[in-house]
Amino acid sequence: MTLRRHLLVFFVLLQASACIQIPELTPPAPVDGGIEVEPSVSLTWMSPEPDAYTNGPLLIRMDVAGATPEQVELLVDGAPVAQLSPPYELNFETLTLAEGRRVLTARATLGAQVFTSAERGITVDRTRPRMLVQSPASGADQVPVGTAIHVTFSEPLLKGTVTDKSVLTSSYPLNVIMNAELSDDGTSISIVPLTPIPANETMMVVVSRQVTDLAGNSVEPPQQPWTWTVPSYLLVGEPLFAGRIEESNISETFIRVDQDSHPVVAWTQDVNAHVKRWDGERWEYLGAPLSAGTNNLLWKSALQMDVEGRPLLASLEYEGPKDQIQLRRWTGTAWETLGTPLTTTLSQGRIRWMGLSSGARSPPLVAWYEDNSTQAQIVLRQWDGSQWTTTGSPLPMTKGAVNNYLGFDLDALGRPVFSFCELISGMPEVGHVMRWTGSSWADLSSGLAGLPTARAVTADGTVLVGMKALVNGAWRSLVRKWDGSTWIAVGEPLDTIFSGMDRVIASIALDSQQRPVVFASEALSSTDASMRTGQVRRWAGGLWKSVGEPLRAGTGKATWGVPSFVLPADDEPLISWTERIHPAEFTMTSVHVHRLNK
Repeated sequence: MTLRRHLLVFFVLLQASACIQIPELTPPAPVDGGIEVEPSVSLTWMSPEPDAYTNGPLLIRMDVAGATPEQVELLVDGAPVAQLSPPYELNFETLTLAEGRRVLTARATLGAQVFTSAERGITVDRTRPRMLVQSPASGADQVPVGTAIHVTFSEPLLKGTVTDKSVLTSSYPLNVIMNAELSDDGTSISIVPLTPIPANETMMVVVSRQVTDLAGNSVEPPQQPWTWTVPSYLLVGEPLFAGRIEESNISETFIRVDQDSHPVVAWTQDVNAHVKRWDGERWEYLGAPLSAGTNNLLWKSALQMDVEGRPLLASLEYEGPKDQIQLRRWTGTAWETLGTPLTTTLSQGRIRWMGLSSGARSPPLVAWYEDNSTQAQIVLRQWDGSQWTTTGSPLPMTKGAVNNYLGFDLDALGRPVFSFCELISGMPEVGHVMRWTGSSWADLSSGLAGLPTARAVTADGTVLVGMKALVNGAWRSLVRKWDGSTWIAVGEPLDTIFSGMDRVIASIALDSQQRPVVFASEALSSTDASMRTGQVRRWAGGLWKSVGEPLRAGTGKATWGVPSFVLPADDEPLISWTERIHPAEFTMTSVHVHRLNK
C-alpha cells in the first residue's frame, strides 16, 4: 500500500474514535504472590496504660488504622460491655465491674471479618488501704530511743502521694521534723526523725487523706490516733509486787547491783520481805519471801551488798515487847542468817528506825534508832564475819524530837557519818551532821545553814550533803561539802525539775570518778506531796548537768514513797520507786525499776 493510502486510513479511524464511550476501569485487588488480600483493621491501645489501677471511670482510647470498621466494641474478660464510636474514646464507668484484675480487649468487625486488639490488664480497686502494723504501737509508753518508726499497709501506695505534707508528725508543744519514705514495694512508710524526739512527750503521726493507693483510694483512718511516748527512763521488766495488785501496798524499796551489775531489788509487803534479781531477761526471786521469826512481824527491810557482790538483807521485826533486827546474806542458793538477832539496848526500848551499810568498804554495819520513856540514841553494830561487834559509842538523840531524812554513810576507814533533820515542838527545824572520829562523835553541823536530806563520803573522806536551804529568801536544793573546817557550796542550787514544789535531794551516789551524782525529786501537787517526779544530776566540775529528762510515772500512775538510787559500774543510773494507780479508790502500788532511755 502506498504512503498516501495509509494516511487516508489513519485519519478515517481517528474521526470515528471521537464518538466511542470508553468505560472506567476498577483497579485490581492487591495480590500477594498471586493471592488476593482482604482489607484489614488495626487496633492499638492509647489508654489506659498497661496494668492500670482504677476505682471509678476509666478513659478508653483506641487508635484505629486501616480500613474503616463497621463497629468497634470494648470487651471485659471476653464479654462486650460498650461500643466505641469515632474517635474511639469512652469514659468507661468501672463501678459495674467486680473488684480485682480484669482483661480489656477491643474488637472491630468489617463485613465477615473480626479484628481484635492486644489484651490490656487493669485492676479495679475500690477498697481503701488500711494500716496493718504500726511501730511503735499506738498507745505505747515504753518506747526506746532510736526505735524505727514505720507503718505497714494492706496494699501498695501511690508513691507521689507520700510526702512530708501528707504524713504529718507532731509533739505539742515541740516541733519534730521528720521525713516520710515509701518502701520499694509501696506497702510501708518509714518516718525518719531529723531532730531528736522529745522525752516524756506524746508523739502523734497522722497519715492524711492525700495518701492513696494505686487506684486513688484514700488511706482509711485508724480506729484510734497513732500516738506513743518515748520516756526518759524505761521500765526494767515488769512492775514488782506479790499477790494481787488490788491488795498491794508498798511504800519503800531498795535497789543495789551485784558483781555482774545486775540490779537487785528488795521491798516489804504484807509482813514479808521480797528480794528479786534481774537476770538480763526477767526478774527472779532470790529464795522464797522472808518472814519474821515465830510470833514476830516483819515490817521493814534494807538491802545492801557485801564485798563479793552478794546481797545483804536486814529486817526489822517486832518480838512481843521487844524489837529485833535480823541480818541475812544470800549464798547463791539460800539466805544465811548472820549471828543472833540484834535487840534494843535500852530498858523497855523500841526500835524506830534501822539502817544498813554495804560491806564493800568494810564489814557491814547495822545502825538503829532506839528510845524508851526517857532516852533516845542511835546504836551501831558491825558484823566481823563471825559475830557482832560494837562500833563507836551510841549517838545521843533528843528525846521527843521528830527526826527526818535520817541516814548514814561510811568513810574509807569504815567510820559512820550521820545526817538528819531535827524538829522539836515549838522550835525551827535544824540540820545535823555527826561523824565518828574513832573515839568520839564530832559535830559538823556548825555553819551548815540548812536541812540535810542525803549524804555521801568520798574515797578521800570528803563529806557531801544534799540539803534544803534558804537562798535569797527561797528554799532551794543544793549540795555542800565539808572541807575540814567549813561547809562549801558545790555549784549553784539545783534548778527546778518539772515546775513542781518541795524539791528534795533524795540521795547522793559517787560515780567511777568519785564525782557526786544526785537524784532529786519534787512534788507535782500542792495537795499530795507523795506524788513526785525526779531527775538525776551529775557534777561536771563546774555545774550540775542533767542526766536525761525527768523520771515520771507511767500513764494513769503516780510515783510516791521514797525512791532508791544506785550507779552500776557503767555509771548509768538505776532507780527503784513505787508507783500507785492514780486516781484509784484503793492504794494499788508496785515497785518499778527504771533505767535511762538512751
